[in-house]
Amino acid sequence: MLKILYAASNNQNAKIQLSRFLQAMHGSAHQIKVAAYKQSSPPGINIDWTLDALLNIYKPEFQSLENDTLGIYYDQVKQFSPDLIISDLEYFTSYIAGLSDITIWQCSSSLINFALQRKQKYNLGLFKYHAFSLNRDPVNTQKTVNLLENSNKNFVYSHFGDLSEPLEIQDKFEWVRPYHSVGRENILCQHGIVAGLAYNNKKIINDLKKHTDSVVFMEPCHETHQNILVKDIRIAEEYVCNLKNSRLFVCQGQTSFLADAFYNEKHPLIYPDYNDTESITNSIISEHFGLGTIITHPSMLDTEKVARPMEYKPSVQYLHEKIEEL
Repeated sequence: MLKILYAASNNQNAKIQLSRFLQAMHGSAHQIKVAAYKQSSPPGINIDWTLDALLNIYKPEFQSLENDTLGIYYDQVKQFSPDLIISDLEYFTSYIAGLSDITIWQCSSSLINFALQRKQKYNLGLFKYHAFSLNRDPVNTQKTVNLLENSNKNFVYSHFGDLSEPLEIQDKFEWVRPYHSVGRENILCQHGIVAGLAYNNKKIINDLKKHTDSVVFMEPCHETHQNILVKDIRIAEEYVCNLKNSRLFVCQGQTSFLADAFYNEKHPLIYPDYNDTESITNSIISEHFGLGTIITHPSMLDTEKVARPMEYKPSVQYLHEKIEEL
C-alpha cells in the first residue's frame, strides 16, 4: 500500500481530472490524500488541504513562496510522509516534494503545451495564430519548466496519445490515457445536441437555444432555459449515454470532454476558451487531425460531422496502471 498525495491546480480542468482519478481509484488499497483549490475541488469530495490560503489575497494569480501558510502546509505534508506525490502542475506541492525528496509525478492535460516539439507547434499553426496567448506569461511558463525538470515523471494526460498517426512528444514526457466512459446505443438518450461544459457559457447557451432538443451537462445545473434541458455533469452514466446517442456534441476544448467525444466516436464542435492555453492547443490539434471542428459561426450547429475511427494503443496506460507498476 502506498501513501499518495494528489495535488490539483487552480483551474476547472484540474477539477474534472481529479474527480475522475478518485473515481478510478475508488476501492484501492492505497491511502490517498488530496490538496486542491476551491476552484478545483469537486463537490462531495473530501479535500484534505485547501490551497487558496497560499495565494496572495489581492493578487490570487501571483504565486510566491514567501508566505507563512506554506510552512504549515509543508509540516503537514512532511507528517503525512507520502510515498508519491501526483501533481497537476501544482506549484506549491511540487516545491515541497523537491525539499522533502519525495517522488513526484506531474500529470496534467496542460502538459501538451510543453511536450510538443517547437517545430510541431509551428506546423500545427499554434504560433501562427495564437503566439501571444501561448506565451503571454513567461514567468509562470518558466516556473512550469522548472517543475518538469525536477519531477521524476511527466505524464501528458490526453487522448492524443491514442491517435493512429504519430504525435511526437519530447523524451522526458509520456502519454497517459484520460479517464472516460463509453456509452451504449439507447433510444431513450437520443437528442439533437448535447453539450459538456466545465462552467456556464452564455454564448454557447444562447446558440443552443435556437435548436430544439438540446441538452447541456454542467455544474451548477439549477438554471432553466427555453429549448434547453440542463442536467448535472456529475451524473456520469446519464451524461455518457446522452453524449453517445446525440446528433452533435459541443464542448469548449477541455481535454476531458474532447476525450469523452473521442472514445465515444463523436466528432465534437468546439467553442475554444481563448483564455485557456490548453483549450486553444486542444482545439487546433483536434481540427488538424480531423477529430473536431472549431465553431466560427452558430450555423455550423446545423451540420453533423462523421467521427474518425478510434483505437486504444497498447503502449498507453491509465494513471492508476502506472501507480501499480511502482
